[in-house]
Amino acid sequence: MKSEREYSLMIVDDEHLAREHLLKDIAWEKLQIRVLYEASDGLGALQLLKKKTADIMIMDIRMPGMDGLELLSAIKELPDKPQVIALSGYSDFSAARAMLASGLVVDYLLKPASEDALFEAVYRCIDRLEEKQRVSGLEFDLNQAKAALKKLEAPDTAAKELISSETQAEGTSATKAALVRDVKVYLGEHFAEHITLEDAAGVVFIHPSYLSRLFSEVEGVGFSDYLAALRIRKAAEYLKDYHLRIYEISEMVGYRNVKHFMKVFKKIEGKTPSEYRESLLLL
Repeated sequence: MKSEREYSLMIVDDEHLAREHLLKDIAWEKLQIRVLYEASDGLGALQLLKKKTADIMIMDIRMPGMDGLELLSAIKELPDKPQVIALSGYSDFSAARAMLASGLVVDYLLKPASEDALFEAVYRCIDRLEEKQRVSGLEFDLNQAKAALKKLEAPDTAAKELISSETQAEGTSATKAALVRDVKVYLGEHFAEHITLEDAAGVVFIHPSYLSRLFSEVEGVGFSDYLAALRIRKAAEYLKDYHLRIYEISEMVGYRNVKHFMKVFKKIEGKTPSEYRESLLLL
Protein backbone atom coordinates (compact mmCIF):
# COMPACT_ATOMS: atom_id res chain seq x y z
CA MET A 1 0.00 0.00 0.00
CA LYS A 2 1.28 3.41 -0.93
CA SER A 3 2.02 5.63 2.08
CA GLU A 4 0.50 9.09 2.34
CA ARG A 5 2.60 12.03 1.28
CA GLU A 6 4.10 14.06 4.11
CA TYR A 7 3.85 17.86 4.23
CA SER A 8 5.77 20.79 5.68
CA LEU A 9 4.32 23.83 7.45
CA MET A 10 5.85 27.25 8.16
CA ILE A 11 4.61 29.61 10.89
CA VAL A 12 5.38 33.31 10.37
CA ASP A 13 4.49 35.61 13.26
CA ASP A 14 6.43 38.27 15.18
CA GLU A 15 4.82 37.15 18.45
CA HIS A 16 6.91 34.40 20.04
CA LEU A 17 4.05 32.96 22.12
CA ALA A 18 1.79 32.81 19.08
CA ARG A 19 4.41 30.83 17.15
CA GLU A 20 4.96 28.49 20.09
CA HIS A 21 1.23 27.80 20.35
CA LEU A 22 0.87 26.97 16.68
CA LEU A 23 4.01 24.83 16.63
CA LYS A 24 3.43 22.81 19.78
CA ASP A 25 -0.26 22.80 20.74
CA ILE A 26 -1.86 21.51 17.54
CA ALA A 27 -1.45 17.87 16.43
CA TRP A 28 -0.29 18.63 12.89
CA GLU A 29 0.96 15.07 12.48
CA LYS A 30 -2.69 14.00 12.15
CA LEU A 31 -2.61 15.75 8.76
CA GLN A 32 0.69 14.08 7.79
CA ILE A 33 2.64 17.28 8.54
CA ARG A 34 6.06 16.13 9.68
CA VAL A 35 8.26 19.19 9.11
CA LEU A 36 7.71 22.52 10.88
CA TYR A 37 9.51 25.82 10.25
CA GLU A 38 9.17 29.18 11.96
CA ALA A 39 10.10 32.78 11.22
CA SER A 40 9.57 35.96 13.23
CA ASP A 41 9.12 38.31 10.27
CA GLY A 42 8.51 38.37 6.53
CA LEU A 43 12.14 38.77 5.54
CA GLY A 44 13.20 35.79 7.68
CA ALA A 45 10.43 33.70 6.14
CA LEU A 46 11.49 34.66 2.61
CA GLN A 47 15.11 33.75 3.29
CA LEU A 48 14.02 30.41 4.74
CA LEU A 49 11.79 29.70 1.74
CA LYS A 50 14.78 30.15 -0.56
CA LYS A 51 16.54 27.31 1.29
CA LYS A 52 13.63 25.07 2.30
CA THR A 53 10.35 24.12 0.67
CA ALA A 54 7.21 24.72 2.71
CA ASP A 55 3.96 23.26 1.40
CA ILE A 56 1.80 25.45 3.65
CA MET A 57 2.38 28.76 5.43
CA ILE A 58 0.41 30.34 8.27
CA MET A 59 1.39 34.00 8.44
CA ASP A 60 0.36 37.13 10.28
CA ILE A 61 -0.46 40.09 8.05
CA ARG A 62 0.85 42.78 10.39
CA MET A 63 4.54 42.34 11.13
CA PRO A 64 7.41 44.83 11.49
CA GLY A 65 9.67 45.25 8.47
CA MET A 66 8.32 43.11 5.64
CA ASP A 67 4.62 42.56 6.38
CA GLY A 68 2.35 39.82 5.08
CA LEU A 69 1.33 41.61 1.89
CA GLU A 70 4.95 42.30 0.95
CA LEU A 71 5.92 38.72 1.77
CA LEU A 72 3.10 37.41 -0.40
CA SER A 73 4.26 39.57 -3.30
CA ALA A 74 7.80 38.18 -2.94
CA ILE A 75 6.52 34.59 -2.74
CA LYS A 76 4.93 34.96 -6.19
CA GLU A 77 8.43 35.15 -7.66
CA LEU A 78 9.57 31.86 -6.10
CA PRO A 79 9.51 28.63 -8.11
CA ASP A 80 7.94 26.65 -5.23
CA LYS A 81 5.03 28.56 -3.71
CA PRO A 82 3.34 27.49 -0.45
CA GLN A 83 -0.40 27.47 0.14
CA VAL A 84 -1.02 30.41 2.49
CA ILE A 85 -3.32 30.97 5.46
CA ALA A 86 -3.39 34.64 6.47
CA LEU A 87 -4.02 35.80 10.04
CA SER A 88 -4.97 39.29 11.19
CA GLY A 89 -5.50 40.68 14.66
CA TYR A 90 -8.37 42.81 13.43
CA SER A 91 -10.80 42.94 10.53
CA ASP A 92 -8.68 44.32 7.69
CA PHE A 93 -10.96 43.61 4.75
CA SER A 94 -8.91 45.50 2.16
CA ALA A 95 -5.85 43.40 2.97
CA ALA A 96 -7.98 40.26 2.95
CA ARG A 97 -9.30 41.03 -0.53
CA ALA A 98 -5.80 41.68 -1.85
CA MET A 99 -4.47 38.43 -0.37
CA LEU A 100 -7.36 36.25 -1.48
CA ALA A 101 -7.11 37.66 -5.01
CA SER A 102 -3.50 36.47 -5.21
CA GLY A 103 -4.54 32.86 -5.71
CA LEU A 104 -2.04 31.71 -3.09
CA VAL A 105 -4.16 32.45 -0.02
CA VAL A 106 -6.51 29.58 0.78
CA ASP A 107 -8.01 31.07 3.92
CA TYR A 108 -8.12 34.29 5.94
CA LEU A 109 -8.72 34.06 9.68
CA LEU A 110 -9.07 36.65 12.42
CA LYS A 111 -6.78 36.33 15.44
CA PRO A 112 -7.07 34.65 17.78
CA ALA A 113 -8.20 31.80 15.55
CA SER A 114 -9.38 28.61 17.25
CA GLU A 115 -7.35 25.42 16.96
CA ASP A 116 -10.21 23.80 15.06
CA ALA A 117 -10.38 26.67 12.54
CA LEU A 118 -6.61 26.52 11.97
CA PHE A 119 -6.67 22.74 11.67
CA GLU A 120 -9.42 22.85 9.06
CA ALA A 121 -7.71 25.69 7.16
CA VAL A 122 -4.54 23.63 6.88
CA TYR A 123 -6.64 20.63 5.83
CA ARG A 124 -8.11 22.74 3.00
CA CYS A 125 -4.58 23.61 1.87
CA ILE A 126 -3.67 19.92 1.77
CA ASP A 127 -6.89 19.11 -0.06
CA ARG A 128 -5.96 21.68 -2.70
CA LEU A 129 -2.45 20.24 -3.02
CA GLU A 130 -3.80 16.71 -3.40
CA GLU A 131 -6.36 17.84 -5.98
CA LYS A 132 -3.59 19.40 -8.06
CA GLN A 133 -1.68 16.14 -7.82
CA ARG A 134 -4.70 14.16 -8.96
CA VAL A 135 -5.36 16.48 -11.89
CA SER A 136 -1.75 16.20 -13.05
CA GLY A 137 -2.30 12.52 -13.76
CA LEU A 138 1.09 11.57 -12.33
CA GLU A 139 -0.56 8.99 -10.13
CA PHE A 140 -1.74 6.87 -13.04
CA ASP A 141 -0.79 3.25 -12.43
CA LEU A 142 -0.14 1.20 -15.56
CA ASN A 143 -0.13 -2.05 -13.59
CA GLN A 144 -3.68 -1.41 -12.41
CA ALA A 145 -4.78 -0.87 -15.99
CA LYS A 146 -3.20 -4.19 -17.02
CA ALA A 147 -4.91 -5.94 -14.11
CA ALA A 148 -8.25 -4.52 -15.20
CA LEU A 149 -7.76 -5.90 -18.70
CA LYS A 150 -6.95 -9.33 -17.31
CA LYS A 151 -10.18 -9.31 -15.35
CA LEU A 152 -12.07 -8.81 -18.58
CA GLU A 153 -10.32 -11.79 -20.14
CA ALA A 154 -10.37 -14.24 -17.21
CA PRO A 155 -13.06 -15.37 -14.76
CA ASP A 156 -13.19 -13.14 -11.74
CA THR A 157 -12.96 -14.85 -8.33
CA ALA A 158 -15.00 -12.15 -6.65
CA ALA A 159 -17.66 -12.53 -9.34
CA LYS A 160 -17.72 -16.27 -8.74
CA GLU A 161 -18.24 -15.67 -5.03
CA LEU A 162 -21.05 -13.26 -5.79
CA ILE A 163 -22.76 -15.82 -8.02
CA SER A 164 -22.28 -18.42 -5.31
CA SER A 165 -23.85 -16.12 -2.75
CA GLU A 166 -26.98 -15.90 -4.87
CA THR A 167 -27.68 -19.53 -4.02
CA GLN A 168 -27.90 -18.79 -0.30
CA ALA A 169 -31.37 -19.06 1.18
CA GLU A 170 -33.21 -15.78 0.97
CA GLY A 171 -35.38 -16.41 4.02
CA THR A 172 -38.49 -14.50 5.02
CA SER A 173 -38.72 -10.73 5.42
CA ALA A 174 -38.68 -11.19 9.19
CA THR A 175 -35.47 -13.22 8.97
CA LYS A 176 -33.83 -10.60 6.78
CA ALA A 177 -34.83 -7.82 9.15
CA ALA A 178 -33.47 -9.78 12.10
CA LEU A 179 -30.11 -10.31 10.40
CA VAL A 180 -29.79 -6.62 9.59
CA ARG A 181 -30.89 -5.67 13.09
CA ASP A 182 -28.13 -7.82 14.58
CA VAL A 183 -25.58 -6.18 12.30
CA LYS A 184 -26.82 -2.72 13.30
CA VAL A 185 -26.43 -3.62 16.98
CA TYR A 186 -22.88 -4.76 16.24
CA LEU A 187 -22.11 -1.51 14.41
CA GLY A 188 -23.57 0.55 17.23
CA GLU A 189 -21.26 -1.14 19.70
CA HIS A 190 -18.11 -1.21 17.56
CA PHE A 191 -18.33 1.90 15.31
CA ALA A 192 -15.10 3.27 16.81
CA GLU A 193 -13.18 0.24 15.55
CA HIS A 194 -11.95 -0.68 12.08
CA ILE A 195 -14.99 -2.48 10.64
CA THR A 196 -15.29 -4.15 7.25
CA LEU A 197 -18.24 -5.69 5.47
CA GLU A 198 -16.57 -9.06 6.03
CA ASP A 199 -16.41 -8.44 9.79
CA ALA A 200 -20.11 -7.62 9.95
CA ALA A 201 -21.08 -10.60 7.78
CA GLY A 202 -19.11 -12.87 10.10
CA VAL A 203 -21.24 -11.73 13.05
CA VAL A 204 -24.39 -13.16 11.45
CA PHE A 205 -22.66 -16.00 9.56
CA ILE A 206 -23.60 -15.01 6.01
CA HIS A 207 -21.61 -14.16 2.89
CA PRO A 208 -20.41 -10.50 2.66
CA SER A 209 -21.93 -9.95 -0.77
CA TYR A 210 -25.27 -11.29 0.47
CA LEU A 211 -25.15 -8.98 3.49
CA SER A 212 -24.41 -6.03 1.22
CA ARG A 213 -27.48 -6.74 -0.90
CA LEU A 214 -29.59 -7.54 2.15
CA PHE A 215 -28.60 -4.34 3.94
CA SER A 216 -29.56 -2.18 0.95
CA GLU A 217 -32.86 -4.04 0.63
CA VAL A 218 -33.87 -3.68 4.28
CA GLU A 219 -32.38 -0.27 5.16
CA GLY A 220 -32.60 1.46 1.81
CA VAL A 221 -28.93 2.48 2.04
CA GLY A 222 -25.70 0.58 1.53
CA PHE A 223 -23.65 -0.86 4.37
CA SER A 224 -20.83 1.68 4.00
CA ASP A 225 -23.23 4.63 3.82
CA TYR A 226 -25.06 3.46 6.94
CA LEU A 227 -21.82 3.05 8.88
CA ALA A 228 -20.60 6.48 7.77
CA ALA A 229 -23.87 8.13 8.80
CA LEU A 230 -23.72 6.37 12.18
CA ARG A 231 -20.18 7.56 12.80
CA ILE A 232 -20.93 11.14 11.77
CA ARG A 233 -24.03 11.18 13.99
CA LYS A 234 -21.83 10.13 16.91
CA ALA A 235 -19.24 12.75 15.92
CA ALA A 236 -21.91 15.46 15.97
CA GLU A 237 -22.74 14.45 19.55
CA TYR A 238 -19.07 14.60 20.57
CA LEU A 239 -18.71 18.08 19.04
CA LYS A 240 -20.92 19.37 21.85
CA ASP A 241 -17.92 18.84 24.14
CA TYR A 242 -15.75 21.87 23.37
CA HIS A 243 -12.75 20.30 25.11
CA LEU A 244 -12.45 17.67 22.37
CA ARG A 245 -10.38 18.52 19.30
CA ILE A 246 -11.54 17.50 15.83
CA TYR A 247 -8.74 14.96 15.35
CA GLU A 248 -9.62 13.38 18.70
CA ILE A 249 -13.27 13.02 17.68
CA SER A 250 -12.18 11.56 14.35
CA GLU A 251 -10.46 8.67 16.11
CA MET A 252 -13.29 8.28 18.61
CA VAL A 253 -15.72 7.48 15.79
CA GLY A 254 -13.47 5.12 13.86
CA TYR A 255 -11.67 7.40 11.40
CA ARG A 256 -7.90 7.11 11.76
CA ASN A 257 -7.45 9.45 8.80
CA VAL A 258 -8.75 12.84 9.93
CA LYS A 259 -8.74 14.22 6.38
CA HIS A 260 -11.15 11.49 5.30
CA PHE A 261 -13.27 12.15 8.39
CA MET A 262 -13.63 15.84 7.54
CA LYS A 263 -14.60 15.05 3.93
CA VAL A 264 -17.29 12.59 5.04
CA PHE A 265 -18.57 14.96 7.74
CA LYS A 266 -18.92 17.84 5.25
CA LYS A 267 -20.66 15.54 2.74
CA ILE A 268 -23.23 14.32 5.26
CA GLU A 269 -23.80 17.42 7.40
CA GLY A 270 -23.15 20.11 4.78
CA LYS A 271 -20.74 21.81 7.19
CA THR A 272 -17.22 21.24 8.41
CA PRO A 273 -16.87 20.00 11.99
CA SER A 274 -15.84 23.45 13.26
CA GLU A 275 -18.74 25.10 11.39
CA TYR A 276 -21.12 22.56 12.93
CA ARG A 277 -19.67 23.27 16.37
CA GLU A 278 -20.09 27.03 15.87
CA SER A 279 -23.72 26.50 14.82
CA LEU A 280 -24.38 24.85 18.18
CA LEU A 281 -23.57 28.16 19.88
CA LEU A 282 -26.46 29.79 18.03
CA LEU A 283 -29.03 27.29 19.30
